[in-house]
Amino acid sequence: MQAQLTIWRELTDARTRAISIVRAMVRGAGCRIRSGSTDTVLTRLAAVEVSPVMHTTLSPLRSRIDVLNLELAKADETFATLVTQDPVVARLTTLPGIGPITASAYVAALDDAARFGGAAQVASYLGLVPREYSSGEQHRRGRVLRSAHPYVQALLVQAAWRIVRVKDPRTAALRSWADAIARRRGKKIAMVALARRLARVLFAMWRDAVAYDRHGSGRRGGHRSRRWSPLTP
Repeated sequence: MQAQLTIWRELTDARTRAISIVRAMVRGAGCRIRSGSTDTVLTRLAAVEVSPVMHTTLSPLRSRIDVLNLELAKADETFATLVTQDPVVARLTTLPGIGPITASAYVAALDDAARFGGAAQVASYLGLVPREYSSGEQHRRGRVLRSAHPYVQALLVQAAWRIVRVKDPRTAALRSWADAIARRRGKKIAMVALARRLARVLFAMWRDAVAYDRHGSGRRGGHRSRRWSPLTP
């Protein structure tokens, strides 16, 4: 699983670099590519009126992005198959906003839920807790800690943004919780806080062998397990 994630990450990074170069060159030519999803960048690029010389210059990058799109589509199919084969990964994807890749990366990073004494340890392990600076009676919090798994950290933050943007009723409690933080401390801090909460919820689902339940209860082995809340795993 870790090897497959490494390949997927390299393919994604390569595509991101290629798209960044294309955007910069098109912008330098006085044009602009419309905003949209990464998967449609070639379609949006084709709609931009550039000179024949620029069109020829961009040809190798267009070909590279096209190949990377195909390879990433194959990788996505691999992870979709993995969900059907790995019960833990499948269980974690029942939380809306958590896809096969994020769930797989999370499982690969933690390796074994039994290694951790609680959800707080998991959040710390993934670097999703802020640094603390203390001087006398003053306590200040800074950026999140450095993590041995920065890519998992980034995937969870992306999942937090998805949950906020997609108004799924199953994640209404998580969204309301994040909105309250955003009003007090800003959107970016709220998204990191929500990513930390997701890390804790996923751990509780893994530890207790329960699917996501927005009402705070789950079933384990056909019998009702102990109740837990999406906000306080």
